[in-house]
Amino acid sequence: MSWKLTRDLFALAVVATIVVLALVFGPSLPDPVPSHFDLLGNVDHYMPRTNFLLMIVGVAVGLYLVLTFVPFIDPFWKSIQPRYYVLMLIRDFILGFVLVVFLLTVFASRDGRLPLNMLGVSMGILFALIGNYLPRVPRNWFFGIRTPWTLVSDTVWQRSHVLGGAMFVASGVLTALLSLVGVGLQYVLLPTLLIATIVSGFVYPFLLNRRLQKEGADTTDDRL
Repeated sequence: MSWKLTRDLFALAVVATIVVLALVFGPSLPDPVPSHFDLLGNVDHYMPRTNFLLMIVGVAVGLYLVLTFVPFIDPFWKSIQPRYYVLMLIRDFILGFVLVVFLLTVFASRDGRLPLNMLGVSMGILFALIGNYLPRVPRNWFFGIRTPWTLVSDTVWQRSHVLGGAMFVASGVLTALLSLVGVGLQYVLLPTLLIATIVSGFVYPFLLNRRLQKEGADTTDDRL
């Protein structure tokens, strides 16, 4: 499989939009620019304007290049290839979120405060979208729930991603809804993500692998 322009139109459009916005709005941003915020949305760190604009453009371009081409060098590429489009959808979701964060930061540089409700809604949508496609992610070394127990077994990988996908969707929907009514991200995002990550990424794969071993099932798969 080779690179295709039609498949990457959305991703390239997002990167181009970020570059254009940096060129258009960059000169009007304050110097230094707010670059980090506390859990209440208050600015707690600044960055020189030029450095900030270079950073956001570099992040967008870097994510596009890495997420697009790193699967080509994955040892599992043969099994990834039929579902490569799923990885590209996740890439598009992440790049779209980077664009939203850039816009929110531009607004915050003028208002002096990050709109946490909008950030929470955006993050919730991102988690829900990624969670919806997690069960379709093929076993690989770069995307998804990559633990010792999922990487050695297609069965553990698939079941862990079904559970993880459901938990991420639930976490995303909850985060988005509670953010809309003004509940702080620190009370929603961290607990739900922490639970989803620990359960689907470590506890469930470990217990499933042990159960399959006790049942005499072969939990290793050397196919590349």
